[in-house]
Amino acid sequence: MDPRALQIVGLTGGWRTGSDAEAHVLRILRDVPEGELDDVLAPLDLDAVVGDIDDHVWGPDHRTELLELLLGRRRAELSLQTVAEIVAALHHGPTPRLHQEAIVDVLTDYEGADFHDLKYRLNAQGDYHDLEHLVFDDVDEDLRERLLAHFVEQARVDATSDLRVLCDIDDTLTCAIHDDRYPRGTIYPGVVALLHALDDGAAEEPNRAGDLTFVTARPGGPRGLVEQYTRDHLGHLGLPPHTVLGGSFLNLHTKAAIAERKIQNMERDRLLFPECRMVFIGDSGQADGDVGAQMHERDPGHIVGTLLHNVTDLDEEARGEWASRGVHVFDTYAGAAVHAVRLGLLRTDQAREVAEAVRTGLDAAALSSEQRHRLERDLSADVAALEALG
Repeated sequence: MDPRALQIVGLTGGWRTGSDAEAHVLRILRDVPEGELDDVLAPLDLDAVVGDIDDHVWGPDHRTELLELLLGRRRAELSLQTVAEIVAALHHGPTPRLHQEAIVDVLTDYEGADFHDLKYRLNAQGDYHDLEHLVFDDVDEDLRERLLAHFVEQARVDATSDLRVLCDIDDTLTCAIHDDRYPRGTIYPGVVALLHALDDGAAEEPNRAGDLTFVTARPGGPRGLVEQYTRDHLGHLGLPPHTVLGGSFLNLHTKAAIAERKIQNMERDRLLFPECRMVFIGDSGQADGDVGAQMHERDPGHIVGTLLHNVTDLDEEARGEWASRGVHVFDTYAGAAVHAVRLGLLRTDQAREVAEAVRTGLDAAALSSEQRHRLERDLSADVAALEALG
């Protein structure tokens, strides 16, 4: 680690950083020669450093000085990742108006590809304090409107073919409630491979990572503890970079309430990423079909469609009715990949890789003979549909 970074760690690593130590940190940063500042900051826990330097009621405003230095006079020297980490640090915990204004000033100062890169980095910080919470929970309404207007403007400046992938959890990622084809808790064969393929996109060159968001009615809890628990629980699955949009305890009473919260989450995602298209992956056990159909009807150019996991034995008539509303029913994730190819979201070679992952996962699953017979039949039908695509 850079010796100057080590000095800063030593000055800010205690239970409380005194005013003299804060001033010393500021002197170190001011004295860093031009072109070296990002190298000094990159190895630091910037959340901790920013959090340890304060504005004092009866003393100097060291936090304000730090922000003026890093986000003002010398921001041009910093990488987008460093800027994202500083901005993220400003909305951990209570976000006073001064911090809100600093955040919005920084974000609206970037344009085009740099703006979208910074936005994605903010959304992939790996905890509760993602872009959704920043915009809808941590800044005042006037600043939120300013941010969202900038998002729309930059969507016109830097259009993209990136695909936002919004995915349910229960009975979509894991067997949990309605599905009797697998043991409870099973991670569905092929689902991780499909999410990776959709995150990469159908182009030969993969899209930027970070397009995956899990949408659930599970309550967020105080300070996002349940969302963080969900994120941690998913961490061992080898998923692409992702965020979690949760609900509230009030949303768990009825299917209509669950649907309302999911629609709110999806609408927020649409406002945050107007430059992208969106696909929703859900299941037939709750209200996901209606959620996807309503969103598709609201903005068919943005919400490409819904892939609906069949966990309730939907018949051919029901599948046809759902398809007419932009909702495509599948039995295995090989079938989901077939629909994704038809929608232009995947290439056939990607779909074949998903089908192979389904085959591998199914072979390894602890199933009864009845379960295995049914799933083998479903997989055979989905593979045949894939081969028919050429």
